[in-house]
Amino acid sequence: MNIMRVTIKFLKPFSDAVGKNVVAVDFKGNTLEELINILLKDYPQLKNEFYTKNGDLAEYINIFVNDKPMSALKGTHTELKNSDEILFFIPISGG
Repeated sequence: MNIMRVTIKFLKPFSDAVGKNVVAVDFKGNTLEELINILLKDYPQLKNEFYTKNGDLAEYINIFVNDKPMSALKGTHTELKNSDEILFFIPISGG
């Protein structure tokens, strides 16, 4: 399995938990789910931000892979490629 490098951008509150807005990650996985697991090892404080008390991925989180929402792809089973850009954010609605 090849090691790939992806760039991850975090908006608040995730950037607060990680301590930065952008992180480059080298990993041996294939999917978004595997990347999330790596992030949780490197930044355990994200677990409270990403998951509900039941252990489900929080519904309010938006994750985009190369400007496409994971919901329009294969969810957490979306396959990643070298140089992909992933964005984690919570949509803000107002009115």
